[in-house]
Amino acid sequence: MALTAQQITEILADQDLLISTPEFKGELKHLAYNSNDVEPETLLFIKGRFKAEYLADAIERGVKAIVAPTSFTHDTGLPTWVVDDVPAAMSVLSMAFYDYPQNKLALIGITGTKGKTSATYMAYEMLRVATDDKVALSSTLQVITGADPKFHYRAHLTTPESLDLFRWMAEAVANGMTHMVMEVSSQAYKMERVYGLRFNVGIFLNISPDHVGENEHPTFEDYLEHKMMLFDHSEQIILNADSDHFSELIEHAELAVPRDGIWLYGREDEDSPKADVYYDTVEADLQGSTFAVREAGQQAARLGIAGDYHLDMPGDFNQGNAVATMIATRLVGADTDAMREGLEVVKIPGRMQVLTTQNHGTIYVDYAHNYASIAALLNFVRTNETVEKLTIVVGAPGNKGVSRRTGIGQAVSEGADVVYLTSDDPQFEDPNAIADEIQAAITNDHVVINREMDRTLAITEAIKAAGPNDVVVLAAKGLDEYQKIGGVDTPYENDWAVAQRVVSELEA
Repeated sequence: MALTAQQITEILADQDLLISTPEFKGELKHLAYNSNDVEPETLLFIKGRFKAEYLADAIERGVKAIVAPTSFTHDTGLPTWVVDDVPAAMSVLSMAFYDYPQNKLALIGITGTKGKTSATYMAYEMLRVATDDKVALSSTLQVITGADPKFHYRAHLTTPESLDLFRWMAEAVANGMTHMVMEVSSQAYKMERVYGLRFNVGIFLNISPDHVGENEHPTFEDYLEHKMMLFDHSEQIILNADSDHFSELIEHAELAVPRDGIWLYGREDEDSPKADVYYDTVEADLQGSTFAVREAGQQAARLGIAGDYHLDMPGDFNQGNAVATMIATRLVGADTDAMREGLEVVKIPGRMQVLTTQNHGTIYVDYAHNYASIAALLNFVRTNETVEKLTIVVGAPGNKGVSRRTGIGQAVSEGADVVYLTSDDPQFEDPNAIADEIQAAITNDHVVINREMDRTLAITEAIKAAGPNDVVVLAAKGLDEYQKIGGVDTPYENDWAVAQRVVSELEA
């Protein structure tokens, strides 16, 4: 793999990104955006908070040329392409460097305030059956580019940086993958991690206030706008007819895609807007649910997915995610047998994991981290469990998603009896100050508030205090094995492991 100087210039000029071109005639055989990843003959992208002094290290490692914004000054003599948008330049050059791997994959992109990860794994499992394990995945939790476990990677962003994304796509193609399912965050569009990428199918699950803050979206309107950019970059769209802001969503979708390329799904309800595919609960328990799918109209009948399905995941809110992914996988070649098998086996690490104890009730571990997901989780527990006391252990990350904190407090206020406010990924903020913001939104005087910033200790105390008919919810961290503290990934046992250990010690 390589890019010549002429190719780089032509690609950047074609995208109207180029400001100036160096007098350089060579070729580049490696791409990087971090000086630590530089090797001989590297093209280095100067993006974000890249400091000029990092170039010294990059030069030692073998950087050959750079792509930089007009604001970046240096006196190294390195050939430099100056562009007006480095993230966009990195995306278009990365896809070219890796020979446009996205064109060799059937791509499904999934966005939504809640449910992206669950839906991504549902689609992945259905397509894994349909394609004989030739499907790649990019999620908040992991990246999978091949069936062999050595091609399973831990994820660091909901949607990877473009250079990493296209490298993983190329690896997937080399491994014989034919399909790929990926989470697409609003930040991916805002930070141009998916600049120039088109999806065969885009799924929009829902929208509610989240990710509004200093380092994310300045307003909800900005958040919504970037979420809807998936419509502009998808050949077909699947949209939840029951979502908040539906009128805005469908208006934007119809501007982006012809109506016969839009597929609406919704719960069977006379008050629901008209959908192409409806679903309704047949039966549900703590282990999973059976739901019925009905097609309405000629367009929907082309899908041929009507019938009853069993989902091996608790929570009726997961049924809508299942239906959305059923439509999407059908559009890229899956049949109903693959859907049924995929939904029977799907497991999402850290999502709705249940630990039953002898004397300390039931413990749920889930990545729920905002108002919508925590409120849905607590409501599910109330509806499906006989609960004497419902306790939640929760915090919020630092330096991002500041708007979540009020929402978390509101969800706790509405659904919990006891809360242990603790640390999440505080980064450079004081976890006590974060807890103050959550606590200020807990307006229900009946909620007992405890504070313990040592997360392991908070979980331990919550489980110890639980009785046989109580439920303890451990929210937001799931199977994360580190906490981001002061810019450092600090090893952490993970919520599920802590719960298992504490229960084992208490009930040995």
